[in-house]
Amino acid sequence: MSDPSIKTKPLEGAKKIYRRGLKLWRKTVGRVVDWPPSPGHFALGNFDSAVAVCTLSSTALIDQINPEYSAITGSIQTANLGLEKMIRNVVSNPRLRYLVLCGKESPIFKVGEALLMLQANGLDEQGHIIGATGSTAELTNLPRETVETFRQQIELVNYIGELKPRRLNEVAKELFERQTPPFETTEAGKAAQFHLSGETPVEMQAHRRAWLELDPLGYFVISLDRERNEIALERYTTAKKLTHIIRGRAADVIYLTAIREKLLSQFEHAAYLGAELARAETALINHLPYEQDKKLRFPAK
Repeated sequence: MSDPSIKTKPLEGAKKIYRRGLKLWRKTVGRVVDWPPSPGHFALGNFDSAVAVCTLSSTALIDQINPEYSAITGSIQTANLGLEKMIRNVVSNPRLRYLVLCGKESPIFKVGEALLMLQANGLDEQGHIIGATGSTAELTNLPRETVETFRQQIELVNYIGELKPRRLNEVAKELFERQTPPFETTEAGKAAQFHLSGETPVEMQAHRRAWLELDPLGYFVISLDRERNEIALERYTTAKKLTHIIRGRAADVIYLTAIREKLLSQFEHAAYLGAELARAETALINHLPYEQDKKLRFPAK
């Protein structure tokens, strides 16, 4: 349950919470940057705050943290890619000095533990977080300079397991009121803030889908069985012989069944099938008309 005071009390001077994908251009370390640089499940708040909040796997907490006291609040699901994106977002804003760890810990990935071990022990030569016991607790896409900047810049505040918004907002407020100055980085540290890894990743514009060449193993016909409330995937050979009918309500289950049964042989065909099944599932759930290879049409509001 959210804190009633957050809903009713006007947040004077607080910024509106911005959702995923929002881009705000701000001046930091002498240059204009797009912050936060990495997308994710987060909400932005008061950009003058030195506080960031990580709700670990408890995504529902994101909307319950008072944006007046935190600059950014988000969740992390994995101890490798998710943690790398979080570190990059935090380090790229030198105003941030505290990271509050709260919410429910993942029993598999143990992201909270990974952060604590990273702060205490750093990385080994292979990029594994020393002392972390969760799955995939490794940082292989960040330069060591960025990781070390994170360890020096950020003080972890451990409230792992805390799920009460009122208590977490009290913690964020106390840290905010310390008025901690921004972190001063070296030139090497500043340069590391703007790179995901030592090698710049290739960025390209996606191309429009072209017509696929016929898969030598056959083709698929997708339809919705409204009476049974299911998706029906029919598989035909190139000789137009029906060999399989896969039924289900979840696109990923049907897709993985087709893969497991080795009913297709081309990457392009697999990508097409996954996207088309996802469209069929959306139509099934929302009671929309569905026709294979046609865009879904939602009713006008």
